[in-house]
Amino acid sequence: MPHKYFSIDGVATFVHHTGSTTLPDVPPDLSRGETVVCLHGAGGNGGQFQQVLAGLAAEHSPLAFDQPAHGRSAGLDSLGSLERMAGFTRALLGVLGIESPVLLGHSLGGAVALQCALDGGPRVRALVLVGAVVRDPVPDEYLEFARRLSEGKERRRFPREGYAAATPPEIMRRGFMEDLKTDPRATYGDLRAARACDLSEALSGLDLPTLVVVGEEEAEQIVAQADLLVERVRGAHKVTIPKAGHMVLIEQPDALCEAVTGFLRELA
Repeated sequence: MPHKYFSIDGVATFVHHTGSTTLPDVPPDLSRGETVVCLHGAGGNGGQFQQVLAGLAAEHSPLAFDQPAHGRSAGLDSLGSLERMAGFTRALLGVLGIESPVLLGHSLGGAVALQCALDGGPRVRALVLVGAVVRDPVPDEYLEFARRLSEGKERRRFPREGYAAATPPEIMRRGFMEDLKTDPRATYGDLRAARACDLSEALSGLDLPTLVVVGEEEAEQIVAQADLLVERVRGAHKVTIPKAGHMVLIEQPDALCEAVTGFLRELA
């Protein structure tokens, strides 16, 4: 998958894209169909969307990026708040000259996408929200484990709970290897930002074509938030992906791409 660095707010930011590469500091070719900007979740990175980018590239111009201190982007810690993450995303859109993006956000990235739409700036054309966070999704024990891990007092563990029961070990292992690319300190900062998130009241102000995606075996709390999105965002509808949990983009990328492609055709 082609990639390159751009300086966003002084941070060397790693961008994953499709199509031919370009000269340094020149944005990639984004002329095919819709420009789909993928936003990763807490502790993630743009590489988690590799199969999604490949699946959408035939008709559209998808890209993803690593937030500061995630994956291969520079930085030492999470930006620490939903507002700052959304501001960084808008700055990236400006540097790349993207004026009307479709924002595809996973988990906390879904909340960042929603915040971008609520804040204004570059006009968001549509939203695709995958296992999206709307309000405080982080249990106390999980946040405490992340804190201890960030201080070197715990060992990383293979996370099973984000995946469907029948997900093959090799797919979960790929997800775990992506997790390892981000320092636990950044992940802890992300989770604290998610803990402070509450967009539930602001949703009623949105009137935007929105595809809400959940895995068939997603946690009940996240499914309830997906239902809240459909209830409050005018223009939203929900799709459930079989044989997937929270990590839909890694577990069932082909089914996710099929749902997104159909949504974008209707949008056109």
